[in-house]
Amino acid sequence: MKISDLKPGQKVTINGMLAEYKGIQKVKIPNFGKIEKRVFQGEGINIYKYYSIADGTKTLESEIIKLI
Repeated sequence: MKISDLKPGQKVTINGMLAEYKGIQKVKIPNFGKIEKRVFQGEGINIYKYYSIADGTKTLESEIIKLI
């Protein structure tokens, strides 16, 4: 399964951290501007994990992501 196959709201673990996939969102990068990224939000904590749009072709196993 690829990262692009995930649906917003799906629960996953990323390197053991419980997270929820939020979909593609615009993210503000300091000293650069806003760009679109694939966003994962940690459950119960305010930590976000970002992947570029091109990373959607990578498999879940290669990025150590597991579906719950």
